Amino acid sequence: MDSKTSLRCLALIGVAAVVVGCGPDSAGRQGDARGGAPQSRPSESGAARNQPGQPPGQPGSPGAADRDAAVRPPTTEPNPAAPGAAAVPPATQPQLMARAEIQPLGDHMTRGVIEFQQSLSPAGSGPLVIHVTLMGLEAGPHGMHVHMGTDCTAPGTHLNPQEAPHGPANAASGARHLGDLGNVTADASGMVDETLRDSLLGTDMSFIGKVIVVHEGQDDLSTQPDGSSGQPIGCGVIEAAGADILSRGPTQDRGV
Repeated sequence: MDSKTSLRCLALIGVAAVVVGCGPDSAGRQGDARGGAPQSRPSESGAARNQPGQPPGQPGSPGAADRDAAVRPPTTEPNPAAPGAAAVPPATQPQLMARAEIQPLGDHMTRGVIEFQQSLSPAGSGPLVIHVTLMGLEAGPHGMHVHMGTDCTAPGTHLNPQEAPHGPANAASGARHLGDLGNVTADASGMVDETLRDSLLGTDMSFIGKVIVVHEGQDDLSTQPDGSSGQPIGCGVIEAAGADILSRGPTQDRGV
């Protein structure tokens, strides 16, 4: 090979070396050598490059679950299924304290059952629940009171240990007889099915053993000493009981 040919070959080899040295890989290596950041390669993923649309910590990105758990505020609510979790308190049932079998007086046809239940709650005792089931009455309101007597042949006056005036069932303590229960109302067929609540009668268990009387007329809630409710038409002795039962029928709140 002559000298000219040798020089041409060496020149071609030098050009090829320059071209190879300027490729993508060499650019990255050159950046490393200069202390700069290496250039990204086309094969790198969008997550590694933190491209728009895929920020770190988004669902599906590596490590997102760990980062979410680290910043999520702790919960203070107990897990119902976890050991030691507080159970839901069971619903309490009214406890039957006493009941009276109402029998007719004179020529009347009034009869039925009146039940006295103590309404219980987790916070303590509630008002006395009085469930009244009667039949054989004339349609309309009828006064109903607990009397001092212990025998329906001699019912006596209204139960009144505080010596208070006669008044409505929702009157405060000292403003009504303890035995004042207001009125119950018979429908067109002469039936009564009412559930009353009274906050005063249950505070004094002396009503047990006394008689409860249903009157022929409406208690006007003000006339002394008995509300001008007329003659007794039904009566029963209030006898103690002890079985747990459920309250029945619609509830009409009465009392304070």
